[in-house]
Amino acid sequence: MRCAVRMLLLLVAGAMAPFAVMAAEPAAADADSPLHAPYDGNHWAVLVRAQIQARYLPAGLSDDAAIQRAVADGTLREAVYPSLQLADDVAYITLKALARSTLDRRKDILYLCRRTDGFQLLLDDTPDCDDDAARRLHFDAAAGGAMTCHECAAFGLPTLWERHDRPARAASD
Repeated sequence: MRCAVRMLLLLVAGAMAPFAVMAAEPAAADADSPLHAPYDGNHWAVLVRAQIQARYLPAGLSDDAAIQRAVADGTLREAVYPSLQLADDVAYITLKALARSTLDRRKDILYLCRRTDGFQLLLDDTPDCDDDAARRLHFDAAAGGAMTCHECAAFGLPTLWERHDRPARAASD
């Protein structure tokens, strides 16, 4: 029994060694490390393993340097890519980082209504795309795969969104 307990303790200690080394490393890693890079994702999409079919970013906010500048000038509250990630019938949104946004900051998922010339995001908690009374953001196709949002300015959101389906940096970062 003692031998088994001892072996278990050795295995646990061996498994914990890398964590102790990480904790002992200095907190001041260089600013270009992935730890300090802007976050590019939506926690709900990750949790449900959503199959993202399209990803849109505000024009001019499509790389790490632009995100860092936007944080410095107050356009963004935090170093997060403000994205619209479209899945089957929902959009996973990360817009609360936009400093001027008046959209409900608790909303991370909006119902998606696809159209031939763009899409609509329903602002109310209704999945009914045919509900004329539902408040919505209309996104219409523009040049180069971009989308123009007509109501976005009224909510303090950018009006031009560019399609960027791949992450802004390599997955290994």
